[in-house]
Amino acid sequence: MIRSLTAKSKVETYCHEVTSGAIPVCKVVKQAVNKYLDEIERIGDADWPFHFEPDSAELACAFFPMLLRHSVGQWAGQPFELSPWQAFIVWNIFGWKRKDGTRRFRRVFLSVARKNGKSTFCAGLAIQLAAADDEPGAQIFIGATKLDQARIIHQESERMMRKSPHLFKHSTIHKDNIAFSATNSFVRPLGSDKPFDGLNPHGAFFDELHAWREHHRSFFDTMVTGSGSRTQPLQVIITTAGDEKSQIYHEEANYSRGVVSGDIIDPSLFALIYELDQDDEPFNADFDPGILMKSNPGYGVSVMPEYLNQQLTEARNKPQAKNRFVRYHGNRCVSSVEDSISAELWDSISGQLSDWRKADGVAAGVDIGGRDDLAAYALTAKFKIGQDSEDRPLYREETKSTCFIAEDTKRDLTAEPFRTWIEQGKLIVSKFVITELKERLIEDCQAFGAEFVAYDPYQATQLAEELELEGLRPIKMPQNHGHFNETIAEYHQQVTEGLFKPDVNDTLLRWCALNMSINRDRRDRMMPDKKASKEKIDAAVAMLMSKRAVKLTLPPMVGSLVL
Repeated sequence: MIRSLTAKSKVETYCHEVTSGAIPVCKVVKQAVNKYLDEIERIGDADWPFHFEPDSAELACAFFPMLLRHSVGQWAGQPFELSPWQAFIVWNIFGWKRKDGTRRFRRVFLSVARKNGKSTFCAGLAIQLAAADDEPGAQIFIGATKLDQARIIHQESERMMRKSPHLFKHSTIHKDNIAFSATNSFVRPLGSDKPFDGLNPHGAFFDELHAWREHHRSFFDTMVTGSGSRTQPLQVIITTAGDEKSQIYHEEANYSRGVVSGDIIDPSLFALIYELDQDDEPFNADFDPGILMKSNPGYGVSVMPEYLNQQLTEARNKPQAKNRFVRYHGNRCVSSVEDSISAELWDSISGQLSDWRKADGVAAGVDIGGRDDLAAYALTAKFKIGQDSEDRPLYREETKSTCFIAEDTKRDLTAEPFRTWIEQGKLIVSKFVITELKERLIEDCQAFGAEFVAYDPYQATQLAEELELEGLRPIKMPQNHGHFNETIAEYHQQVTEGLFKPDVNDTLLRWCALNMSINRDRRDRMMPDKKASKEKIDAAVAMLMSKRAVKLTLPPMVGSLVL
């Protein structure tokens, strides 16, 4: 726990540590601290219309430990002592004043890596605006893309209130509402998925702005513009870094960077972005994990070094975890699309296949693609290698594919590598692709005792009906994040652990696997991204589908199946 100090001494120490280099901070935080120090020096200048009230800032910082208690974790029940970086934020928000005595800052942009106590800090700030700000009838809204997401901060506010006896006795708490009768104020969650009208917020919190998309803009604008009648409204954006789809996030983050650097003059915005700098390379062998303090200001308090080191080690050894680490622990923007596997890794795990007649299960997956796509099916076999600590069976898997293309395709089949694949029989050119695929698939399934065939119900319903007539068991596997995420995660883990072997002679599957890009949704779930991939990936998609289906080879299954 951070020991109690006056807020002034805590902030002064923090500023000194930032400017002297005593603690690692990123470029934007250095700029923000220097901006604060420069502006303090400008107080009294004729061209500087703001002044600073230390007593107001001190009182606002004291609100946290005096009246708020932590509700969960190792600090549960203890006073909410602000960390230095949190004190710096509160000190600025409530200390700077305009000539009329109202707050200077009307907007706050705060971006910080996960696990740094963003929700807890904002929960306390929301309570403060409702219970202790000079604004009768204050309406405080926690806004998010979904009501359930907005409830995360709101429910933390509720728990904090129940642990804070002096505040609790002056409040009324019902579902989705914390009310203070003395000031006629409240704190409520608000999601874009629920009706919202007549907002007049004194405080508006925008939770995880990176998840807000273009279709959330009207909700965003409503919350931003609803405070016209308030004397000193405060809008607080709290978020981790986004990806290329996070348009609203990028607009606000870029604007905030401009204000902090001085390229944009907007004295109503206070911004802090804790992130790794662009020249920080966490996956280099000489990277000092302590540098992660740049993106994790709660380092050693709310997020433990051991946890970050564990995540860093995993990302260094698992290529698929790199983007996740950079975004959520380095707080740097990444692409939502990432390569699934490198050529070096694929080649290191490829080999001659075992005798599948000895397999513990074989299953298939089908991706028939479009007119000029490949059509493919893949087979995956699993072999038991032991049991885990809970006596559950452990398996390794092997896979191979068969691919087809229409003879009237617009693609030049005399060009490489298609010509070689055709000559080697790895790519079958057919006038009736689906018919030939079905016939060969049935032969392979019968040869290896495979029953289950995963298929996309959007594309292959008729094929599934024909396979069922032949005694196979088609399994619906819609092409979405929910159905692919677990399989891709397992695929990546098996590849890393050497428990997955593709046929070394299946060069067409290798080509598709190396082409395949992975897309993550806002819930961090994965699926293949055909549009973003470098080239065709149909055989690799079929491979993933067969991996999902092979899990069904042991339990007895009846009726229509959906994965």
